[in-house]
Amino acid sequence: MAEINWRRNLWFLWISQLLSMAGFAGIMPFIPLFIGSKFGITDQTELGAWVSAFNFFGMASFCLSNPVWGILADRYGRKLMLLRSSFCNAVCFPLFVAMPNCAMLVVMRFIASSFSGTTAAAQTLIATTVPEKHQGFALGLLTSAIWSGTMLGYISGAVIVRHFGYVAGFLLCGAIYLISGFIVLFFVRENFVPQPEIRKEGFSAQFHAMSHAVLMLLALFALLGFARRFDEPYLAMMVRHISAMQDDFVISWTGYISAAAAAGGILSGIVIGKLCDRYAPYIVALPMLALACIGLAGQGMSTNVGTLAAMRALTYFSGGGLEPAFLKLLAQETAPEHRGAVFGFSMSARMLGIFSAAGVSGVVLFHFGLRQVYFTAAILMLLLLPLMILYRVRFAK
Repeated sequence: MAEINWRRNLWFLWISQLLSMAGFAGIMPFIPLFIGSKFGITDQTELGAWVSAFNFFGMASFCLSNPVWGILADRYGRKLMLLRSSFCNAVCFPLFVAMPNCAMLVVMRFIASSFSGTTAAAQTLIATTVPEKHQGFALGLLTSAIWSGTMLGYISGAVIVRHFGYVAGFLLCGAIYLISGFIVLFFVRENFVPQPEIRKEGFSAQFHAMSHAVLMLLALFALLGFARRFDEPYLAMMVRHISAMQDDFVISWTGYISAAAAAGGILSGIVIGKLCDRYAPYIVALPMLALACIGLAGQGMSTNVGTLAAMRALTYFSGGGLEPAFLKLLAQETAPEHRGAVFGFSMSARMLGIFSAAGVSGVVLFHFGLRQVYFTAAILMLLLLPLMILYRVRFAK
């Protein structure tokens, strides 16, 4: 069996993830505006409820399906799972524009999300093909691809949606996923050997075989997802709230602010990932948590779009550095032959937090107002600090 050039593999995975995230980010920030425009919803409370439902059921589907895809990745190959996600998204996303009402749009989001998961599949490929001493750098580089693609998607999506409409945005999203899938199909390599013992293990057996350290890291992933994405669906509403702009300008500024945030994520993915190869990841994570709290609170106090952009960039810089740190810890605690399942569980744990955030944040928005969503997210991020310290005391090697 030919040896894989892990550096070549890494760069093609980087390109594929950049494109996948560009496709996703090209339309998702504008979902509140799309729902309001397509279905004629002008009441902010009603619009917030449908946006929350859209995100809640999407994340719920993603959370439920990811452990299954992770186990199948260990059985049949990680590249196959990456192809499944890319090509299914290429078909599903253009179908959003054909939904006749909000309820069917939410159902379509549930279906599309059940087949998603390019990031988890790419992370597992890296964790099983890159030498351990380079995994922090490789996972951080992949994080930079995610944020680079997100920034590219935000900017291009703002231009396309503003000048050509939402239909063009959804169609472009599907086309980009298709290109990403073909890059993986033709250029990414995997020397996969099925593991007979893994083949016999089911969902329950995989979960019960995890160590206490892995279970605690999964809890951290869940809370991280809950805190980091608590405010995300409402950026366009926040821009409108503090600027009183018309929708055309809200679209543009939502894209610009999102791009500034993604730039923070790009920088942190490279810098923090490299630091995780030199220092213990839990040491690197602690100051990042503190900065994330400051950034979220700062967004809640923003009175103009410039301050909102700066605070969001700080939040994404700090939050973007947490994921490679947590992933490096998870890889250290897990045998290579089980990393597909465990990384699938980690993604589901994060999605469990995200879809919970979609529901809870909607309740906070409804009862307390938009700014309180950001302050609540800051408090949730603060709760990660004692948990990280507890992990260091009990499990750090």
